[in-house]
Amino acid sequence: MSTETTPSRTADPLTATGDRPAPNTLRPNAVGVGELVFFVLSCAAPLTGMAGMVGLVFLLAGPIVPAGYLIAGAVYAVFAVGFTAMSRHLRNSGAFYAYVTAGLGRVAGAGSAVMAYVAYAVGEVGFAAAAGVFASLAMTEVAGLDVPWQVSALVVAVVVSVLSYLKVNIGARVLGVLLVAEIGILFVMAVAVLVQGGYEGFSFDSFNPVNLATPSVGVLFVFTFIMFIGFEQTAVYSEEARDPKRTVPRATYLSIALLAGIFTFISWTVLMAAGPSRLESLLADDPSSLMFNLNTEYVGEAVTGVMQLLIVTSFVAGVLAVHNASTRYLYSLGRERLIPAAFGRTDPRTRTPSVAGVVHAAAIVVALVGFGLTSLDPYTQIIVWTNTPTLVGVMALEILTSVAVIRYLGRNRGGGETLWQRLVAPGLATVLLGAVLVLVISQMQLLTGLGALGNAIVLAPLVLGFVIGALRAGRMRQTPAPTTAELTH
Repeated sequence: MSTETTPSRTADPLTATGDRPAPNTLRPNAVGVGELVFFVLSCAAPLTGMAGMVGLVFLLAGPIVPAGYLIAGAVYAVFAVGFTAMSRHLRNSGAFYAYVTAGLGRVAGAGSAVMAYVAYAVGEVGFAAAAGVFASLAMTEVAGLDVPWQVSALVVAVVVSVLSYLKVNIGARVLGVLLVAEIGILFVMAVAVLVQGGYEGFSFDSFNPVNLATPSVGVLFVFTFIMFIGFEQTAVYSEEARDPKRTVPRATYLSIALLAGIFTFISWTVLMAAGPSRLESLLADDPSSLMFNLNTEYVGEAVTGVMQLLIVTSFVAGVLAVHNASTRYLYSLGRERLIPAAFGRTDPRTRTPSVAGVVHAAAIVVALVGFGLTSLDPYTQIIVWTNTPTLVGVMALEILTSVAVIRYLGRNRGGGETLWQRLVAPGLATVLLGAVLVLVISQMQLLTGLGALGNAIVLAPLVLGFVIGALRAGRMRQTPAPTTAELTH
């Protein structure tokens, strides 16, 4: 067997002496399907995606928006076929790193691991900044307090860091409560629209394939695919999951189905609430207020106030989900000796990444302070410039993972996978995700407002991270194989 798939030196999370966890391992059997789904949906932040972005998406892409979410869900369902097949063979908190290493080798895997950490880390900065912006607005409207967004963002970052350091299921419970509240208020409006019959009745023209033949389809995919970023976190928690061979695949498919269903249904009801004929006029003034204005029209001003408060918690939940993923990638990098081994330690009591958690939290705080001292607009610049690399980086990792699935399962056909699982689905996912990534990069200026040079600078950390990881792995070729993953066959 190749060195890339050598069994882990610390594969068994329990010592041979009994039920005492081995040192510097994550807590096994800590999360189930429900908790994994909460992590994924919280990262997607449904209320934020709808209340904060759907107006802009309708403005740029038109009435075909609901179909865009449905298409994104279908593409990721195809990707999940190979992704979940690999999850039955490999357990590792590095997820993309483990899969790419197993299929494409240590150099590509190490580059992917560092790039994954960078993608999630910069995304967390944007999430925290957004949470700070909406928290400050809420305090102004509710309590009349004038709190700078920088202060609110730092408070969010610290609170999230503490929650992340506690037992992973505590973080999942917090996410669960916040998630139920934000999804619940979205469906309150949806039900009101259905009961009242919408503005012009109901129409399904937005799902007509003919209407997708428009130049705006590329812009549409930029916004709809970004809402699915994070569902791969199911594999990030594979070492902490109960019965991961079943838990991870179930949570992955359930997460994709819920994301596709929620975003497609809610965006369609928003379109029905606005009415196709008056959508343009409603967007002309302030696209960001579309959801709030429609909610006030169909449900009432009091519920709109609650919605504005829940946006803050929606962002906080997103920050927590991304923070957890980031610390586990950093933990994996330390465990594999790609960075100092100290990063691979866990807290003896909570079994969560200790050094990685503290260092990552400090890095996020420093980044927020740095951005806060500039004159950059937090909503139109900082948030967009930090979240765009997250989208591009994760999509690139998904493409590498699909190729790795084909190679790994092609070499290891004893796992019972069908031709669809080991070749057709991952091959189709590679083509589809590659096409979407090209569209996303070609339309980046719509997200960032920057030219070619500015966009190159925004994406530079991803490239730099991949190169650093690959070079580090190249120097380790003569050392013993890293703790890539736990083989389960």
